[in-house]
Amino acid sequence: MPFIEVDAAYTSQHCPRCGHTERANRLTRDQFGCRRCGLAGPADVVAGVNVRDRARSAWVFVTAPAPSP
Repeated sequence: MPFIEVDAAYTSQHCPRCGHTERANRLTRDQFGCRRCGLAGPADVVAGVNVRDRARSAWVFVTAPAPSP
C-alpha cells in the first residue's frame, strides 16, 4: 500500500474548515475549537483530517504525469 509522509506541524491547531491556525484553537489537550469559524471536536480527529488533507494535496504531485519537453 503506498503512503506519503507529511509534516504534522500545527495540524492540531489548524482549522480544516476555514484554514485559521492559532495556538488558542487548542482549547485543552483533547479538545479543538476554532476561534474564527467555531468548528469544534476532538483535537486528534481534527489533526487527522488535516494530515489526510495534506497527504491528498501531496499525492497530486506524486501521481501527476511527467511534463513533456
